[in-house]
Amino acid sequence: MLDDKKDDIFLSRWINGELSKEELSEFQSHPEYEHYVKIMAGADALDLKSYDVEKELYAIKSKRSLKKSGPVIKLWPYFAAAASIAIILGLFFFGPNKSFSTDYGQKLIVALPDGSEMTLNAKSIASFDKSNWDNNRTITLEGEAFFKVKKGSKFTVTTKNGEVSVLGTQFNVNSHNSLFEVNCFEGKVSVVNNKKKEILTAGNAYRNLGKTYEKWTFGESTPSWLTNTSSFRSIPIRYVFKELEEQYNIKIVEKGLNLGYKYTGTFPNDNIEVALKTVFSTLGIEYSLSQDGKTVVLEK
Repeated sequence: MLDDKKDDIFLSRWINGELSKEELSEFQSHPEYEHYVKIMAGADALDLKSYDVEKELYAIKSKRSLKKSGPVIKLWPYFAAAASIAIILGLFFFGPNKSFSTDYGQKLIVALPDGSEMTLNAKSIASFDKSNWDNNRTITLEGEAFFKVKKGSKFTVTTKNGEVSVLGTQFNVNSHNSLFEVNCFEGKVSVVNNKKKEILTAGNAYRNLGKTYEKWTFGESTPSWLTNTSSFRSIPIRYVFKELEEQYNIKIVEKGLNLGYKYTGTFPNDNIEVALKTVFSTLGIEYSLSQDGKTVVLEK
């Protein structure tokens, strides 16, 4: 159908609307055509005007050894290229059951099968069964994530510390070690933790620290970490230190500090010098940063 040279740039020509009527008709009859239509629809929604698709296709194909087996359109290599674009942008539209994770200082937006959206904070892991979503709407989370739930959708977020069930809402879940905190920004959520059940409405928060339960109200419309600021309300400093480590890929070495001391405040997630000075000056703690910028040593 196409010679080898045309085969190499076929998808980019389709993206640019350069196929002849005959080529387009044959392409539309291919069993994978609908996959590409969906991929491009997602790419259009991301506003990829400045993204050089042809360059990326060439770069990816130049790294792979593709066997030619006759005059057919080889579509899956291009599917890999389009998927790579989505991964670079931190959005996953398709694929089987997978686990999504973030590294130090990273955030990741994941489109859920029902059209809802999940944003992971740094050093967090989430997974769900996409292929069986209609029967098993459960998301397993380790770390912190913010959820924008499509109106009318239902699912449950499960952590080692408790569960959050939702219906058309926006909420944040933070589960680290013995910390379990849920903030409801819109709608209503049901929280189950250590056999204790709470119903949270917009502007209400719940926290469990081991055997200590707390509830309070707040006025923010979204979690501060979405705009690169970590904020804390009367929380043991061990969790503040952990957040610093996860945002900046550092190790904090303390010498006999009372890690249960409560901290209220914020620090930026995009400036380590300001972050360290903000936290430790507030606490009245002297500190030193190693030459490689990876270790913070605290002094009483």
